[in-house]
Amino acid sequence: MAEEAPQSIAKSKTRTNVRQSKFGCFTCRLRRVKCDEAKPICWRCQKSRRKCQGYPVGAPSDPQSRREAPVASFSPDELGKIISSSTSLKRNQDKGRWQALACTALAEGFVGMKSGPDLAFWTRMIPQLAHSIPCVIEAAAAFGASYEHQMLRRRNRSSKFLALKQITTAVKRLQDDVVLLPSGPLPVFAACVLLACAETIGHRNTDALLHLRGAFAAMSLEQAPATKDLTPWNEDTSYTFQKFDIQIASYSTGLIPPILPSLNIEKTHIVHGTPVTVAMADRTLIRILHTCYRFTSEAAKYKYRVKATQRSYLMLEQYRHIANLTNWLSWYRRGCSNSSLKISDTDRSQGLVLQAQCLSALICVSTILNPYETAYDQYAGQFQELVEHVEQALAVSKGPRSLPIFIPEIGVIQPLFFTAINYRHSRWRSKAISLLRRCGREGPWCNYVEAATAEAFVRAEEGAYFASVRQASQTTEMACEILPEKLLEKDRFSGCTLLEIMENSDGSEKALVKLTKCKDMDTLLANPDDSSNWVSWHETCELVLD
Repeated sequence: MAEEAPQSIAKSKTRTNVRQSKFGCFTCRLRRVKCDEAKPICWRCQKSRRKCQGYPVGAPSDPQSRREAPVASFSPDELGKIISSSTSLKRNQDKGRWQALACTALAEGFVGMKSGPDLAFWTRMIPQLAHSIPCVIEAAAAFGASYEHQMLRRRNRSSKFLALKQITTAVKRLQDDVVLLPSGPLPVFAACVLLACAETIGHRNTDALLHLRGAFAAMSLEQAPATKDLTPWNEDTSYTFQKFDIQIASYSTGLIPPILPSLNIEKTHIVHGTPVTVAMADRTLIRILHTCYRFTSEAAKYKYRVKATQRSYLMLEQYRHIANLTNWLSWYRRGCSNSSLKISDTDRSQGLVLQAQCLSALICVSTILNPYETAYDQYAGQFQELVEHVEQALAVSKGPRSLPIFIPEIGVIQPLFFTAINYRHSRWRSKAISLLRRCGREGPWCNYVEAATAEAFVRAEEGAYFASVRQASQTTEMACEILPEKLLEKDRFSGCTLLEIMENSDGSEKALVKLTKCKDMDTLLANPDDSSNWVSWHETCELVLD
């Protein structure tokens, strides 16, 4: 009887009132303990600091179990560690997603917009640095967060806050590397460029310019002794940055900020008789455009100062730039017509884009010192040819895309916007604006913003013309199409400036545009400093996201 006592005692300790569950987590089942079945992670495992191995297939998703879990049994320190760990994991996941998004978005783009050096910079150099150098990793994540908020239409306060927070984090990290240069100036340059893209995609162009100035400073830095074995700046990197310089000048012609100091650019010399390639034409045109837009930024100050002594020197330089642009255009077209090689769609598209950029610069340089808006009328053929080139280029590049287009360099938006504002032919204006909406983002140039701005300008200018004609003729029947010769100087507007992009609480956007008109051009030329000769007002445009 004494030997049977332990068995009876053991049997009496068997728990028969515990309900067995086949849906407990695997960790608790292995430990043979009761699982509270909290989702997504068992609280018993968290409390004992064990890894919850999940639930079997078919386990019910019961949010009530989370509310009934013994949260109060955790101390404040334990809860703080759990929350901190969860927040850190979420932040790392976001950063990884933004980083991958940045590399993918920058590697894609409009067919024909990127040449060999551009592809090397955006598809090889940036991804390599964005996966190895801390300051570039943070900057790439900043661009990815801004791209996600603006381009993927995640318009909410949370995504905007996260994007701005990541930009701040990237700037702080970059400040340390600017001083120490642990990996040389190249990562600093790349990080500054990515931050500039992150700012401009959010319509903060002044901040973007500051980052580009930092990139210029990085290019001028001499390599530290510890990094003297690293690859120095090459022509391809300098060439890519010349495009950023052109972007600044073309976006702010006659306005602030002025173009940044030029790089060491070789002479714009075209070697006749050599085979014409798209790569050669691209490099040559970029050097020509770089000098041309530096000239227009300076010459715009004297547009209405016809008595200034500097105009005589500027006119001599103007003739030289016109000759360079005309020479490039004829050289490229003659080379393409004489070539027996089959041209790929990419090269054909890029050639059309280059011609549109050249035509836009040619018209701009030719009229920059002429104060009269009617001066643009004599370039009707060039305006129409420009629009046709862009239309053909967009047709070549038509096709499905995984992501919305963003390219940092100059593309086709600037030529189209320039045409819509200055070519007073209603049909071609409408066509240029329609093509604008089909483009993506090109640095500070935004397709739907520029389209809305151009529409506001055209609507105001043509509306004022129709009103004056209706009042003079006392009739309500008006022709739908306006030709340039019908629009007199006194009926034309002189300026259109985008002041601000305003975001509403529901995520929609509006553009505040300033329109300017001269009362009397002859009076203005006699006294260009008299501000009373100008009339300006603001227009608010609803931005339609295409």
